[in-house]
Amino acid sequence: MRTIQLSLLVLLSFGLLPLSATNAFGAKIKPPGAVLLEATTSVAAVEFAEAGVEGRMVFRRIEKLGGDAEIPELIDLAVPASLRRIVLPGERYLIAYSLFRREAEQIQVSRLGAQLLVIPGLEPALLRDNAENRAIFAWQPDTDPAAARKRLPQLLALLQAHDPQRQNFALSEIVLRPQLAEALDARARKALLRFAANPDANTNARARLLHAAVSQPDLFGKSGWKDVALTVLATTPVQVQDSEGNASLVRFAFELAERDRIATSAPVLERWLGGDNAALAEMALLALRRQHPARELPALEQALSLSLLPAGTREFLLDHKRRAALMSR
Repeated sequence: MRTIQLSLLVLLSFGLLPLSATNAFGAKIKPPGAVLLEATTSVAAVEFAEAGVEGRMVFRRIEKLGGDAEIPELIDLAVPASLRRIVLPGERYLIAYSLFRREAEQIQVSRLGAQLLVIPGLEPALLRDNAENRAIFAWQPDTDPAAARKRLPQLLALLQAHDPQRQNFALSEIVLRPQLAEALDARARKALLRFAANPDANTNARARLLHAAVSQPDLFGKSGWKDVALTVLATTPVQVQDSEGNASLVRFAFELAERDRIATSAPVLERWLGGDNAALAEMALLALRRQHPARELPALEQALSLSLLPAGTREFLLDHKRRAALMSR
């Protein structure tokens, strides 16, 4: 039972449960452009009308832009809590939402009603209403590989967009659409490396790119990731829970460092033992065991001495300490 609880803790630490559990177990993730074109996705230009009950918002339809379903004049949506600090009454936005969700590989009407989409590349599917963003929502990539490759420069250019939402869309299209990922050449890979190294770029997109670098080195290149991984591990704040995407970004930096046997200093690894993510603390401890074995237990004790060590991390470290003691007998 203890092992099961810790496994669930690790998944929760990376934000993989419950909303993305199917992805964690290997379900294919679609590029955002493909999801926008699905019949079950409704796309509209809207005006924010009012905050609804907790967890919901009401938008006024201005123009239907996509989807098979009729779009009512007032659209009552379940939305991420963070939007309450972002949208303003009277402001115009582009949104994509759905009345449906996938359950047990079947499309069913959502029990929560209409929901603003939160998908890879559009987290969430809300952008300000302007010509540039309308082009994003109208993106229709060619299915022919040769034609799709010709549009790759457009997406690479979007990685330099001022709006992180547009960066995220472009990067996710490149990573998640095979005919684009397979078309990457040396110049494109350098552009992706620059994006991964940019601390001001969209964090979800950077994490997705590092994941692609780990899982598909033949497409995204086997070299050049060392400095990116070390910088992420050395500079990302260790309190990641309230920063969307940071936990995944650090996780894949750890995986890159392990894959490429990148030497990481003990202080860089030790800092993650004081963070609020038990899964990252575990990765740091395992890296310490491989690279600085004499530092593993002292670093653990030092972290446990912290007065404000987050409870989840403390519970994990205490369990790690008990297991290490059993192994040493």
